Amino acid sequence: MFDVERSGLLLLASTVDVPTRTATLVMGNTGFSVWADAIAIMARLADLHLPTTVNTFNIIIEEEGYRVHSVRMRRPSLTYGRNRQIVEREIRIEPARPQAYVQHKTNFVTKKIVFDVNIATRTQLFDPDDPLRYQLYGSVGMSMALPKGLSLQGSYGVDITNNFDESRRADSGSVLPRVRSDVVKYLVQGDTGLDSLYLEKRGNFRSNVYYRAFAGVLEEMYTGVGGEVLLQPFQSRLAYGLSANVVRKRDFDKSFKHLDYQTTTAFASVYWATPYNNFDVAIHAGRYLAKDVGATLEVRRTFTNGWMVGLWATKTNVSAEDFGEGSFDKGMFFKIPLDRLFGNSTRASFGNRMRPIQRDGGQRLESHSGSIWRDTRSVRYDALTETMGRLLP
Repeated sequence: MFDVERSGLLLLASTVDVPTRTATLVMGNTGFSVWADAIAIMARLADLHLPTTVNTFNIIIEEEGYRVHSVRMRRPSLTYGRNRQIVEREIRIEPARPQAYVQHKTNFVTKKIVFDVNIATRTQLFDPDDPLRYQLYGSVGMSMALPKGLSLQGSYGVDITNNFDESRRADSGSVLPRVRSDVVKYLVQGDTGLDSLYLEKRGNFRSNVYYRAFAGVLEEMYTGVGGEVLLQPFQSRLAYGLSANVVRKRDFDKSFKHLDYQTTTAFASVYWATPYNNFDVAIHAGRYLAKDVGATLEVRRTFTNGWMVGLWATKTNVSAEDFGEGSFDKGMFFKIPLDRLFGNSTRASFGNRMRPIQRDGGQRLESHSGSIWRDTRSVRYDALTETMGRLLP
């Protein structure tokens, strides 16, 4: 187990079935941006430590609390000298079915509380008074594993520099509930403070149905409760999701106090992992924070080195006149992995969303709709099959 953790992996459970000469290993990944590399390291470590009576490995992938797939392969030392193409064809990707019994289950101590420190930015474009409003801040994140699959998630933002206090647009003039347009007040009065602190439960209803439920301080502007379910049929490039949240608006200083606004959001989503150059498409339809109804289209591309860039646009039943500047919500987002900077010991990344002037129409909670799809993207069936060659010794 020491060698596994030192390699940036987690061995969560293991079972050796003597009659079938098969070892089942449930693994997590904390250090590799490409999952095939993580599986290859696990297979080599298992080959080194497991008894010679085992000739088949059944490696179950657990990603962000979801058991996604099982990779069945021959013990690497039994494939030396064989044709690589034949060995690769023998590797099987199967649904992660529940185990009939577990011989060994790991109770982690050092991995129960994880801290991370990142530098992040917030940007706002095309303010008539200034083409770029920005904040550079440090973010201290925490994740604590609790019994029964629960976890406590949180982050605290520390302002480094910003120019939002120079904005003269304190009153947005919005005719909609001001669910986002007073963001400047949060960035001035709460430039340093608690961004999130919530309890979360993740898991599988079935091998292809994932869920998450959460409650607490969900983001810098809202607290509440909510949940999400994703159906990902095996081998399919299509997936289907449902999400809902009941939220209250936080005070501008980002304390535990609230303002006088509460609402419910709900969305039905369809995701398509296209076969074209790693482009992904998602459509979310439902009720937004300002109680408007409509749909959001997202298109993103993930490159083989882990970089991601995307665009989104939202149109609801709010007219262009009532929406205000920009007519409808749109913007771009990107993610840059940091493994090339810090080595293969991290899956951390730098990400940002960029949009024109923040308005109130078509607004959702940040990172609480479509999260399961994004969290499991790197272990989709098509993503794994494209990298199976990296499993070979």
